[in-house]
Amino acid sequence: MSEAPHLLRALRRRDLTGIVLNAMIGAGMLAAPAKVYALAGGWSFVVLAAAALALTPLILCFADLSSRFSGTGGPYLYARAGLPALPAFAVGWLMWFSQAMSVATLSSLFVTYLAGFVPALEAGLPRYLTIGALGAVLTGIVLVGIRQSARASNLLIVLKIGFVIAFAAAGIWFVQADRLTIATALPDTITFAQAMLIYLFAYSGFERASVVAGEARDPQRDVPAALIGGVAAVTFAYAAVLLVCMGVLDQPAANDRPLAEVGRQLFGSAGAVAVSAGALAVIVGTILVITISMPRMLLALAEQDQLPQWLAQVHSRWRTPHIAIVISSVLAFGFAMASDLLTSLTIATAARLTGYILCCISLWSLSRRADAPAPKFALPLRGPIALFTAALFTGVLVLGAMKELPALAIVLAAGLVLWALTRRALSRDLRSSP
Repeated sequence: MSEAPHLLRALRRRDLTGIVLNAMIGAGMLAAPAKVYALAGGWSFVVLAAAALALTPLILCFADLSSRFSGTGGPYLYARAGLPALPAFAVGWLMWFSQAMSVATLSSLFVTYLAGFVPALEAGLPRYLTIGALGAVLTGIVLVGIRQSARASNLLIVLKIGFVIAFAAAGIWFVQADRLTIATALPDTITFAQAMLIYLFAYSGFERASVVAGEARDPQRDVPAALIGGVAAVTFAYAAVLLVCMGVLDQPAANDRPLAEVGRQLFGSAGAVAVSAGALAVIVGTILVITISMPRMLLALAEQDQLPQWLAQVHSRWRTPHIAIVISSVLAFGFAMASDLLTSLTIATAARLTGYILCCISLWSLSRRADAPAPKFALPLRGPIALFTAALFTGVLVLGAMKELPALAIVLAAGLVLWALTRRALSRDLRSSP
């Protein structure tokens, strides 16, 4: 009997770094300057620094975890190793759901920016057709192979980095230093925390490189390096964009598209068009890496017998989880057609934060076990740091996304029904086998 086809290990460190950068240089970067300035004013740079500082222990926890495993699934794989089956399933299912909702959010934003060029696309049948075409193109790229997906991701991250550099280089000459001074009192604790949340949400998605570790050449070394290096680079990108927006605009919070407004003020309508075109590349790159990682989460769940095993099937020619890819894309881009941007964003954020918290608890559990897989990136004091990070992001969840927990409970309940049906089918197959 011939061996079943398996995933191809083709991703290099630069490919994984590209996935990290594509995940985080996204819609959050485009909107954060206006939203943060509305809350924190001149303290916006302090807010960004505080968010980066708060993210640091989470990134280090994921670097430690990712250096222990070489399979597909990232956060789900880590939770499966350190937690009971039920919370591990919750991580995998909610992280898959968060990615589907992120696709919905970003696809809606893509149409909004594209409608700036073709207004008729913003509503009705043209909107549905635009989202469907976007989904078909990206799904086709992801279906035909991980190498092709990596090439597309790398091309888009080059465009993104070029966009950020061009925006910063063009705008830096017009920055007025007096607009960067802090002329107001420090915001109260709740307001400052809410401003921090905006940047923390923008950073989220870094874990997508770990989800595709089963297709990386040396994942236990390359994924931690991609996480740490990618987050450091993204922080500089966020800071450069914030600097130009604050230093150029009289009222950075007055426009939902602050980068496009900078382009308009400095270079007229041509500048606004150029920035909007760059924003489209930013959004498409992020949707692409989600379309790559999202079905791998279903594959991982199926490999652990927590979802039907046919979701783990790998195409004999393309070496991709073709069934999981098609199902994920149909559902995710279908959500985009049926939901509004804000609802998709808040639910996706709550689901992802829940996964982060459980992964940190899993690292704490692994730190207490002698039989735990050995890390190649050994985080000192990993147990206390993991507990501190879990507590920190529990506070973030309560503060910023508590109202979404009932909806997440419904989503998790639906997943548990699928898990129960899968277990029942497996039990029936075992009883009927000779």
